[in-house]
Amino acid sequence: MYKLLSILAVLVIISTVPFVSSDITRGEFTVPNWVKNTAGWWALDQISDSAFLQGMQYLINEGIMVVEIPTEIDSEAAEEVPGWVKNTAGWWAEDKIHDITFVAGIKYLIGKGIMVVEQEVEEAEELVEEVVEIKDFFMELNSGSCSYCLNWAYVGKEYYFQIETYDERHGKHIDGVEISAKIISNDGELRHNFGEVTTEDGFYKNSITIPNMDWYAGNILSVTGEYFGVEKTIEKEFEVFSGRSIASSSVNYGANAGSCANVGPFSVASQDEAPQGIAFSSDGKTMFVVGDDGNDVNQYALDGAYCMDTASFVSYPGTFSVASQDEAPRGIAFSTDGLKMYIVGDDGNDVNQYNLQQAWNVTSASFVSYPGTFALASQDTAPQDIWFDSSGKTMFIVGDTGNDVNVYMLRQAWNVTSASFVP
Repeated sequence: MYKLLSILAVLVIISTVPFVSSDITRGEFTVPNWVKNTAGWWALDQISDSAFLQGMQYLINEGIMVVEIPTEIDSEAAEEVPGWVKNTAGWWAEDKIHDITFVAGIKYLIGKGIMVVEQEVEEAEELVEEVVEIKDFFMELNSGSCSYCLNWAYVGKEYYFQIETYDERHGKHIDGVEISAKIISNDGELRHNFGEVTTEDGFYKNSITIPNMDWYAGNILSVTGEYFGVEKTIEKEFEVFSGRSIASSSVNYGANAGSCANVGPFSVASQDEAPQGIAFSSDGKTMFVVGDDGNDVNQYALDGAYCMDTASFVSYPGTFSVASQDEAPRGIAFSTDGLKMYIVGDDGNDVNQYNLQQAWNVTSASFVSYPGTFALASQDTAPQDIWFDSSGKTMFIVGDTGNDVNVYMLRQAWNVTSASFVP
């Protein structure tokens, strides 16, 4: 499978259980983003073992991560990296698990002789003032295991949700997590409090009838859990509609356009004379048009959801260029939270991914430089449009060469570099 070939020099603390320094626990050190990116790429088999080890070497040398060395190494152990270690690295890169869980994986590799280390012994008293053992856990809302959980609901109908709790390695479901759940508006107003809830075999399932149009548009399901003194809060946004929804390429189902005035075509010629793709924000009040003339994305503001009679170009800056990645952009899509943008291009025959610092604001976008691009040429050399399901784990590409729709599965939600074609 995979072998760790490089040699690490680490500071040694002899002990019987994995520890992290109290400085890490108090957050006085910050793990650089590039280190977590490296762990994520390694988990996806996109970089070599040696590149991953360089990141680990940095954490150890800087004193950000302190790893104990077992007194005995199991030399008879297999030399392959277990799958759970790479999974742990991926979850750590996404901030889904605590540092202590990740450190335990590194300790396991050392103890099994898979990672070879040179020991540079120093007095433990000089290295760490205090050590703290921390237990960790993981929660997930509306995962793929919940087939009836959706990111929208209708007034008078049920909104279903599911909470799952896992152990610190995300390996099995657990109970015993103290959980409270509530629904709030985007402005923070409490709409419903489920109070304290309890999982059974790691699951809690419930639903609520949407009472009225006061819940229209954006809502947030907020869940807080506490386990052995560690507290976490996760949130899931969902939309409420009054009637039949309108499909769009940016979200799964948009809000009802309601009583918008009937207007003639809305011209975008002043911004681009060769528009190719269109997308909307989750509330329908921001429109994005990608154009082949300027090789850019232009942003428009709408006073009412999907009301074209109120649309206006965001004059400053309002435009984001994608020419450096593709000079023939065709389709555009966004993650449901508006923090990721995807452009499918006919020039490179690929999907380029961008991160947005501000949700639904293309001027805050930046290209994910590495790897950031997913090739489509093996399936179609003239891709035209792109769409995602609500979970972000299924991607659809429509192509002009094969005159077909190709489906891709993503190992990590909304990460196109984790995609694989479904033949």
